[in-house]
Amino acid sequence: MESSTENKELAIASNNRGGQPGNQNGKKGKLFYNQLRVALVQEDSRKLRTIAQKLVDAAEQGEPWAIKEVIDRVDGKAVQATEISGVDGEAIELKQIEFIIKRPE
Repeated sequence: MESSTENKELAIASNNRGGQPGNQNGKKGKLFYNQLRVALVQEDSRKLRTIAQKLVDAAEQGEPWAIKEVIDRVDGKAVQATEISGVDGEAIELKQIEFIIKRPE
């Protein structure tokens, strides 16, 4: 089992990559995200509270974009349903499902 020091080093290394392994675009996004977080939490998070209050105020005034944003942040974004059908909306008939399990080489 690894020591706690080794675990901390692994966590730091994995957080510095940003995004998925090998994804250089993820790292670029993290740079902006990190700077935005720093700016928002300065002065005891006053800026962040001000922005949140403006969003709530806009939602109270009936702004559809603000209402949607508040709902998405509180309840999470709605899952989009996808329906797959055959020709002319008919059901797709499954005749056989085949699983192939292959061992890694």
